[in-house]
Amino acid sequence: MLYKIALISDEAEDFFREITIDADATFLSLNKAILEACGYDDSQITSFYTCSEHWDKEHQIVREDMGTSAEDEDLYIMADTRLSELLEEEEQKLIFTFDPANDRIFYLELTDIVTGKSLKNPECTVSRGQAPRQLQGFDLDFSSLGKSDDLDPDMDFDNFGSDGYNDDEFDPESFGIDGE
Repeated sequence: MLYKIALISDEAEDFFREITIDADATFLSLNKAILEACGYDDSQITSFYTCSEHWDKEHQIVREDMGTSAEDEDLYIMADTRLSELLEEEEQKLIFTFDPANDRIFYLELTDIVTGKSLKNPECTVSRGQAPRQLQGFDLDFSSLGKSDDLDPDMDFDNFGSDGYNDDEFDPESFGIDGE
């Protein structure tokens, strides 16, 4: 049995992906298929939530057990949970958190169930629009740091910071450290 799962984003209006995946595949396989379909790397701690028809979160499916869930709460691990265990009918909804630091998500919906067929590897069968940027925030481009044109040629780095402070200014007692 195959599942066709649609992905949309509230950040990119023209973004749409459809993943076709075997119902017996794990949530980890779906996770990898989504990341690949969006051109994202696998460096973030992602998670899924099954949802009600009104997008209320129900069950969380995590990448790995971080020991943070309540004892009475069911814990689903992506690698151990097959899609068919939690997805049973068309129009079932999921949330996929791809940027946990900024709580950024995709909305997923099981749009079609195809019986009598199987698929070894998931496929992105429809791809429209540009995926939202994977991580939000400042650019971490450090490639230009330390280049010679950034440095002041008149700066004397050999004695930088060596004068202007006396030993008594760094008295351990002033920092609340016993002199032991």
